[in-house]
Amino acid sequence: MAGEHSRLVVTDEDRQSEEYQAARYAYELGKAVRERRLELGLTQVELARRSGMTQSQLSRLEAGGAEPTIRVLDRLARALDASLSVKLVPRAV
Repeated sequence: MAGEHSRLVVTDEDRQSEEYQAARYAYELGKAVRERRLELGLTQVELARRSGMTQSQLSRLEAGGAEPTIRVLDRLARALDASLSVKLVPRAV
């Protein structure tokens, strides 16, 4: 039927999957990097140069399509004049 779009349905079971969680973390990380980059008035090219990445690598990360190493995250944090904080938080029971 012309003009109709199907809608992706994500179930609670999907949300609990390891793949879904990894994708969510990657998306949230990319969003945070992009927002900080824009706060500083940097282009992707400038931030990529500062952090030792290519523009295409940074673009993929900002889009949530990459799972960077701690080393890359540290370089990004320094390039964004930020500190890197990685922590484990107990789940509410």
